[in-house]
Amino acid sequence: MAPLDAPLSKALEANAKAGMPAHDVSTTQGKFLALLVKLTRAQSVLEIGTLGGFSTIWIARTLPTNGRIVTIERNTDYAQVALENFCHRPVG
Repeated sequence: MAPLDAPLSKALEANAKAGMPAHDVSTTQGKFLALLVKLTRAQSVLEIGTLGGFSTIWIARTLPTNGRIVTIERNTDYAQVALENFCHRPVG
């Protein structure tokens, strides 16, 4: 199992507090997504379905400093929680 650090734990807590469904990727899946980004040397990533941004944080941490992630969330309430997670949780 991949370790869950404080920023990731807080993002999950914020998602639960907001009453979001528990559809977040597991920590192992998050680590795997980060590994895929690293192995492919991705410069940009498109994520469809942000939810609370847990997987987005994993991916963003692995992108190079000039990298870019675009994440799309249809539910405006979920998007707001994700935005707060991004603003209050270090991703790099």
